[in-house]
Amino acid sequence: MGRILLIDDHPLFCDGFSATCGALRPQFEIACAASIGQAITVLDREGPPNCILVDLALPDGSGFDALGILARRDPLTPRVIISGRDDPAARARALSLGASGFISKSQSPQAIMAALDIILSGGLYFDEPPVGDALTLRQLEVLELLAEGCANKEIETRLGLAERTVRAHLTEIFRALGVTGRVKAVMAARARGLVP
Repeated sequence: MGRILLIDDHPLFCDGFSATCGALRPQFEIACAASIGQAITVLDREGPPNCILVDLALPDGSGFDALGILARRDPLTPRVIISGRDDPAARARALSLGASGFISKSQSPQAIMAALDIILSGGLYFDEPPVGDALTLRQLEVLELLAEGCANKEIETRLGLAERTVRAHLTEIFRALGVTGRVKAVMAARARGLVP
């Protein structure tokens, strides 16, 4: 059984999500809240769920605001953005704010349920096109060394590249992952299975 709190101000989506869970995952118990404030009331009344799904656009704040508020209340409960907005920067921001996932509402019901299964079993899920296909083999090698904690100078030496070339590869890696720095790049790459 999995208790899920869905925070979304569109009743049609909440009803549809509940019906889909009832058909595909009857063991899931769904509670819906239309705002961050209502979600806090539900949490106070029912205790922490197994997972919280948050839309990006809410009447009393953004989904990103909700991630922070919910993390302060209960850092152990997985928090996931579920959105109609398909934006790599939003995915990266959700990851940097500690989200356990980012699910697109445009996915099939089966894919959304599979994503929830991954998250409820302790995994991360960031719905997106495979970034590995957007990176060259050399960029993937640079990313692997970055994940090992190598500085630019060591990457240059190990791969036989010029400093300018390493910087150019890092710029492209950051762009492809939708992040702005080395640590975030490694976190995003690990979440996507690009590096161990």
